[in-house]
This record gives sequence, structure tokens and C-alpha cells, in this order.
Amino acid sequence: MTKEKLRSLGVAIRKVRREAKWSGREVARRSGVPQATVSRVENGQRVDDVNTVERVIAALPISSDAAGPLLAKVRDAYSEVENRRADAGVSLVRDTARRWEKIAITVREFQSGMVPRGLRSPEYAQAADVSPSSIVDRFGDTGCGFGFVVTEGALRTWPADGAVMPDQLDRVARAGELPNVRLGVVPWSVPLPVMLPHGFSVFDDEAVVVETFTAQMTITEPDSVAAYVDAYAQLEAVAVTGDEAAELLARIRRDFEELTH
Repeated sequence: MTKEKLRSLGVAIRKVRREAKWSGREVARRSGVPQATVSRVENGQRVDDVNTVERVIAALPISSDAAGPLLAKVRDAYSEVENRRADAGVSLVRDTARRWEKIAITVREFQSGMVPRGLRSPEYAQAADVSPSSIVDRFGDTGCGFGFVVTEGALRTWPADGAVMPDQLDRVARAGELPNVRLGVVPWSVPLPVMLPHGFSVFDDEAVVVETFTAQMTITEPDSVAAYVDAYAQLEAVAVTGDEAAELLARIRRDFEELTH
């Protein structure tokens, strides 16, 4: 029922915007809400803060009387969301990521603090004392797609044994050359469109695995997963890919060689 109410709310907001001949970008500018979030609201997807939806409505060129029914729709749709358990759709079961890595058709990962889990070499994982991944064994399966977005800062962050970094960067570069792997690197000079306190992996738009310092958290609640899918798309949009990514990786590799020799 909540999804139907959110969808009805989104349709109503889109109708007002189009009647005013405004673009989603204009609504975003006037409301101070990211354009991607405006799109999520219009597409009937839940956002984390109900005040965000109210800001979108307040920015629309309509009278307070006309805004009233829209705000009533917001209260109706989000009241059910607020009554749910806070931990619904969240699991701390161990090794969930490994299970998803074996069956997912589409995998997307973002990291801002270290090399993405799916691209870590055994030597890097040991030096950094983090979990490696077996997903590299599936890179040859052309029926699957793999996406990785990593910040330049993460690739320049090295564990105690910095000697592992040149080979690790070579491993990342080779993965980026595979036909079913899309690699993006966000240069340090490019501002992030969305600030995330942690890295994450999205599996088939059905689950998100967040790797914390002491545990793995798996999120399956649909709206939360959709939020991560949206965040990944925004991050990928500002990343360099192809030859630009390869050149950046080569430059970082040269810097490490100078540091470790």
C-alpha cells in the first residue's frame, strides 16, 4: 500500500511541475534538493527525510491551498514508513557478501577509503588485513556485468606494506580492460556529488552490502537499496573511465614506485 501511495504522490508532483513547464533541474535549484532526489520523489521512490519532499512541494509554483492536498499525500504515505521497525531489511549475518558474489548477475561497488573488495589482490588484502573476494573468478563470465567506482584518494591510500601497491594497481588496470567490467576512478580534483561514510556493493538491485571495520551489514529493504543504486549512478557519472582511467592509474603507480624504491 505504501508503494502505491508514494507512486500517487510522485505522479501528482510531476503533474504540477509539467503544468508549470518547469524542468526537474529547476525544481531542484529552487528547493535546494538534488535533482536525482527530485526524480526519485516523482518516480514514487521513498527518500530518507520526509522534509525533503515537503521542500520540493514548497518550491512548486502553486498556492498554499493547492499545496495542501499534496502535503496530505506526503503525511499519508510517510506515516506508514515511519511506523516500520528501524532494522527492517537489515542483516548482520556473516559472509553474506560471499554468497551474493557467487550468484549476482550485476555487481557494482564503490570505495573511497581502499581498493574495492572485488579488485583486491591477495597480497593487498593481507597487508591491509581486510577480506579478499572471489568475484574475480567470475570476470570471465560474459553473462554478468561488474562495475567499480573508486576515488583516487582510495588508490593512493596504502597499507603498512606499500610494496604491494604497484602490483595491486596493475590488477585494477587489467580488470578495467575486460569487456564486462566497467571501471571508473574519481580524480581527487573532482567533488563528489554524494558524500558517503562508507563503501558499498550493490548486487542485482536487490541487496547492498556495507563493509564496516568490524562487520558486514546487508541491506535488502527496497527503498534503501534504490538509494544506493542512485548514489552509485551519481558517483559513476563524475568518474573518468577508459583511457583516462588507465592514464590516472599509471600515474598513481609511478608515484608509488618512487615512494617504495
